[in-house]
Amino acid sequence: MFATLTTTVAASAAFGLAAPRLSRPLPPAVATWLMAVGGLLSAAATSTALALLGFRVLAQTKPLTEQGHWSDAVLAYRDPLGTPVAVAALALLAALLALGLRTAIRRGRATATAFRLAYRMGGGELAVLDAPTPSALAVPGRPGRIVVTSALLRRLDGAQRRALLAHERAHLRGHHHLFQTAAAVAAAVNPLLRPLRPAVAMSCERWADEAAARSSTRRDVAAALLRAASDAPLAAPSVALAVTGGTVAARVAALAHPPPRLSPARAALLLGLLAVAVAAAGYGMHNTEHLFELAQAAWRAGRH
Repeated sequence: MFATLTTTVAASAAFGLAAPRLSRPLPPAVATWLMAVGGLLSAAATSTALALLGFRVLAQTKPLTEQGHWSDAVLAYRDPLGTPVAVAALALLAALLALGLRTAIRRGRATATAFRLAYRMGGGELAVLDAPTPSALAVPGRPGRIVVTSALLRRLDGAQRRALLAHERAHLRGHHHLFQTAAAVAAAVNPLLRPLRPAVAMSCERWADEAAARSSTRRDVAAALLRAASDAPLAAPSVALAVTGGTVAARVAALAHPPPRLSPARAALLLGLLAVAVAAAGYGMHNTEHLFELAQAAWRAGRH
């Protein structure tokens, strides 16, 4: 079981480190899905491995053997790890799950705040805020709202305004705040996945950039980004997506090139790393189930 945990953790660490680099040249929508969903699966795999490691040892204690009707001798023979290892594994699992829950609650509260804010705005999709700071936000809601300051609108010409609105509209239609929430929770549950969080934020921005470029021009999107740059962004819920999120210079540089194409080799490598982590956890579950079946059979045999 310890080998299963080691394999799962190693594969998760490799995914966390490699995914931001390997996904960078991919189409942003594909990269976002791979990193966000893959991060959740990887975090679930490591949590499962920790839980199995801890439970297989703690199950050897007398109260659990009597309750489960299995032989502690069989469990000890097949998995000779000490109780301190199990306690450490379960303590680590509890701490990481608590961090994940706290992150999920915070993101959930921020989303609820954003929904209330969008509802109070009323009117149409666009809300213009009279403010001296050039800024724009996509505020999730039902429906979501696009908030743009009057200072930014004065900086943009007609084509750039259309590009800006297309960018923010892509955030709302794609529900990009959910992908960022997934990455944040995954990184909290498995700290080895922390590189995914800024990478997913960047890929969401690139996703919106590419969507805007399809309805406008890449040059207009880049110009809108540069003119929206500000050192004093608007105060907003953390799930609201600003037009200048990510690294603006890198986004402008990407818009100077043709849209990225899918690389099957890169996607396959990422999926392979993820598959190793998930398969290792699944293998551990299968072995654990088989072990307890043997332990229960031994307990029944000892009763006769």
